[in-house]
Amino acid sequence: MKTLMFTNHVCASCVRSVSRLALLLGAWMATDLSRCPAQGTIYASRAGFDAALASGTTITFDGVAPNDPSGTGVSSVNASGVTFTNFDSRLFVSSQSLNPILYNFDSGYPVGIFLPGGKNAFGADFSGGIVQNNPFNATISVNLADGQSSQYHFTGQLGAWTFVGFIFSQPIASLVYDDGGISLPGTHEEMLDNVSFGTAVPEPRTPLLFVLALIATFGALRLKLA
Repeated sequence: MKTLMFTNHVCASCVRSVSRLALLLGAWMATDLSRCPAQGTIYASRAGFDAALASGTTITFDGVAPNDPSGTGVSSVNASGVTFTNFDSRLFVSSQSLNPILYNFDSGYPVGIFLPGGKNAFGADFSGGIVQNNPFNATISVNLADGQSSQYHFTGQLGAWTFVGFIFSQPIASLVYDDGGISLPGTHEEMLDNVSFGTAVPEPRTPLLFVLALIATFGALRLKLA
């Protein structure tokens, strides 16, 4: 009997501690998540990203032919309302007879991407790097319409493509894709294909809070029964 009473006492104490921890964690999540910059969902699978879209457009660069009479590249390329930019004017679209892609060639600067208003979803196939920068460590910077920002890093291989998609609760204003090249001499070789953008409903964050609330409620009931 004494052993049983001791066990009950320990369990009640443990439940009390867990309940307090759950309440504190739940309160922290409810307040701190709203303060974190650019809370969103990152997709490594195009299938998952496409399934989350309510509506969207995909740019394959078919029929996109920048006005480049000098053949040295352009500062901006426009397609379906999206503007791709490069400060060095080194943007190209590859031959339409092949699978056309947008690429940045031997530039000192990365690629900027400006979306039409009201779009909170963006995804694309990314590549880049050169022999002396392989594998390459890339950074995608996302800037939201409300001024928040976020960065995503990935490691890519020369000649290979990596899909990355984003969905945020706020519209995305612009992005910067940087393959980790250097400015002098220019070794930025960013490439993009199958650029998708649109609107989507962000994944809810309430289930975890709900679980924490259940834990806290269970703890309170155990304390009453103890």
